Amino acid sequence: MDDQGGASVSVWRVGGAARVAGYAIPAVVGAKALFGWAGWVSSPAAETARTAGLWTGLAVGVALFLWWVILRVRLEVGSDGIVAVNPWGTDRLGLDEVASVRLGAWGAEFHHGDGFKTTAYALSELAAGTSQDRRFAELLAVLEAKPDSR
Repeated sequence: MDDQGGASVSVWRVGGAARVAGYAIPAVVGAKALFGWAGWVSSPAAETARTAGLWTGLAVGVALFLWWVILRVRLEVGSDGIVAVNPWGTDRLGLDEVASVRLGAWGAEFHHGDGFKTTAYALSELAAGTSQDRRFAELLAVLEAKPDSR
């Protein structure tokens, strides 16, 4: 249920090792930047500040990139339709626009009646080498339970 007490929405996000990496890698690089600034405080020098600044920039860049590629990606299925948030954009589909759903190499593929398809990367493990069958079965069960789905 959503927080306002409205219709039920099922949400999937990238899971497995990719999701852990999305949090762990920026934390490690951020810790290196923090230690760099701590070193600068204990012994202020231009070279120490430059190194700490470079690590800080790298930490921000890595965090933004992994957020964009892994952590922000999601798939929502609700009574009003399907929302697939991928790194390059958001696709919104009505349940009646989906002709079929299958599991592709990079996640769930929603095939439209006009021949186009929308891939929801949130269902994948982003090439982590794990099976997506369980998560795809969850998606199919939710789609079959929706009164407007086909």
